[in-house]
Amino acid sequence: MSYHQFITVRMSGAMRAELDQLVASRRTDIGKLVRELIARELHAAPDRIGEALGQLLFVAIALDELLAAHADPNLRATVIRLWRDATSEEGRFHAA
Repeated sequence: MSYHQFITVRMSGAMRAELDQLVASRRTDIGKLVRELIARELHAAPDRIGEALGQLLFVAIALDELLAAHADPNLRATVIRLWRDATSEEGRFHAA
């Protein structure tokens, strides 16, 4: 395919170095990578991240309510403690 349109993008030296590393790791070139990124954005849902976060919030609220309604009144606290223990070992932050 022949390409005739040019786009100029300004970026910091650090960002360019990261881009070069990404291109090398994927064994491609900057033009191909940028075209793929643009095509993905043009054909994607308008707000995938926002939609995913909304769905995740629904799941979190539903799970919290299910745990709170369980016959064992300590189940919710136990699950949160186990989750905090597991995520702290992995060096991740938690929200509960």
